[in-house]
Formats: sequence, structure tokens, C-alpha cells
Amino acid sequence: MKNKFRNDLINNNTNFGDLFNRLMDEGKIEEFSEELCNFISRDRTSIRINGEPLAFKDLFHLNLNEGRCKILVFEFVLLLDKFGVYSEAVECINEAFSGTVGSSYGGHWYVEVKYANKIFCIDTSLEIVGGVEAFKELGHKVVKKYDIDTLFKQNPMLIDYYDEMVINKNNL
Repeated sequence: MKNKFRNDLINNNTNFGDLFNRLMDEGKIEEFSEELCNFISRDRTSIRINGEPLAFKDLFHLNLNEGRCKILVFEFVLLLDKFGVYSEAVECINEAFSGTVGSSYGGHWYVEVKYANKIFCIDTSLEIVGGVEAFKELGHKVVKKYDIDTLFKQNPMLIDYYDEMVINKNNL
């Protein structure tokens, strides 16, 4: 996938770019796999951006993930829960993100997934997957983690949204 946000960040911040490329070369972080992209495509819920209804996958294909990390992470946690996969929305700070769209101070969100006795992280803005340690090395400093119940308590409108999500469970 072509990721404008990631490319701009790498090109405009050489320290972050060098670190990102090293972690990629070492295999500590990697691009979204085809399997993960197919999983994202299973969410058919309409997400309105600038009044236009879009599917979850469209936000990545149209480079609309920049500055929308919180929305994307919440959507991902809800989607994973629909399939019985435990995950948490992780609020963090990454100084390399300071001054980017939607992040004046470096605030950021990613997903931490517990699946098959493993923990891995998904960054919807950078479109990468990696281990907890790799995300720390990338500069993600955890502020707080939120499970789905906490998200529902703090954002009650998500309950109705969750109940009305359109999910392709058969992957057709």
C-alpha cells in the first residue's frame, strides 16, 4: 500500500526514517500482510469522512488514515471483537509525530492484539505490524490501554455503532 503519512514522516524526519527502515530491515516491523488487509475488508460498516460514506479499507486505500488514528483504532478493536479476538486500543505519545496532522504534541493510537498466545501491535497510521518491543523502539510511549468495555463506558455511542456494524463473517 502507498502510505502518504508514513512516507512524509520518513522523508521529513531522518532520525525516524533511519529507525523505521532499520526495524523493517531487521524484520521487527512489517507491512500489513495480505491476510490482514483481507480481514480489514470484512468490515463493511459505513464510516463517514467529509460527509462521504466509506468502508474501513477505503480509509487506507485513499490515504485517509492520516490524523485519524483514534477513529481507526476504535474501529479495529470493534472489528476484532466481532471475531472473538481480544485487543486493546493503546494511547501513546511518539515525539516523531509532533506537528503532524491531528497530533500537535505527538499523541497517537495503535492496537495491541492478543492472538494465539502472542501479542502484536498494529499501527493503522503507519500501516505496520510488529512486536511490543519494536513499537517501543519506534518511539511509541504508552500512556494508557483501553479494552473494549472501557471504550464502551467512555464512549456510549460506540455500543449502538458496534451493534449495527456490517461484517462479512463468511469472507465472500
